[in-house]
Amino acid sequence: METERLILREYTMDDFDALYEIMSDAETMQHYPAPFDEAKTRGWIEWNLDNYKKYGWGLWAVVLKETGEFIGDCGITLQNIDGKMLPEIGYHINKKYWRQGFAKEAARSVRDWVFEHTDYNAIYSYMKYTNIGSYSTAIANGMKKVKEYPDPKNEISYAYAITRDEWKALLKFQRAKKEDLEEIFLLYKNAIAKMDEQNIPQWDEVYPDRMTLEGDIKKNQMFIGKKNGKIAVCFVLNEECDKEYKNGKWICQDSHFCIIHRLCVNPEFQHKGIAGKTMKHIEEVCRNQKYDSIRLDCFTQNPYSQRLYDKCGYTVTGLTDWRKGRFELREKKL
Repeated sequence: METERLILREYTMDDFDALYEIMSDAETMQHYPAPFDEAKTRGWIEWNLDNYKKYGWGLWAVVLKETGEFIGDCGITLQNIDGKMLPEIGYHINKKYWRQGFAKEAARSVRDWVFEHTDYNAIYSYMKYTNIGSYSTAIANGMKKVKEYPDPKNEISYAYAITRDEWKALLKFQRAKKEDLEEIFLLYKNAIAKMDEQNIPQWDEVYPDRMTLEGDIKKNQMFIGKKNGKIAVCFVLNEECDKEYKNGKWICQDSHFCIIHRLCVNPEFQHKGIAGKTMKHIEEVCRNQKYDSIRLDCFTQNPYSQRLYDKCGYTVTGLTDWRKGRFELREKKL
């Protein structure tokens, strides 16, 4: 499996030293009865190698895509949750990489894999009641607390879960693929028709055209958000901008910035909070990529976009004119 920053792969015994650094650390293992010794750590890898053979899945090694460094594990195993053996997403991340969203990113990928490749209709995460980081990750990935029960290992355990139907209803983001082009092109076409009805002459058949959207996909810069199997929103992220961006009195001068282009919500999904959720997701991605700020331009005759960006905290830094009229240049410091 691949995410924006991570690769999830099967364990090998060559991972022992990097795993032992994690599992033998008292702070990392504070919610376990005790840190692992060498024998337990080796047994952990062997247990997962056996799970791969039995089930085709287990806990997978989590590796930084950029450097190839092993930073933890994440995957699915069968766990005793209040007397029932249930599929459970578990994760451990080296404390050097805490609070950077890696557990959430890995667990989200595993969650999607489970529903796409198994017949399970619900998946779980359980943890000791004191493990705030673990249940925060579960909540961030759409899980809800379904049980609190006495547990000899944990004193009290919390169980979180998400059902297949709840997963389908989530807004799930991914890079657009070439096979998405037709649906994406139709989405923009329908959005332009909707804006015409509202007397918002922002886009037309000239822009954004099919060639532009196809180029976005080929450059791996187009992202989509899917809900119930349909594309609900599209947007482009890159560092490219027209010369008119020089008109902005930017908050973060000479900073490492990302630019949002062609943000478009499918008319079928408008006025349902999709745009706001998308902006939060974009900001999370940009923080993870160590950007200092996000920039964009907003058509002055589009009150819906203006309200969205005002609400999300994007400051007007200047004005510029393009073919369709006047646009605001906006920026948000991360």
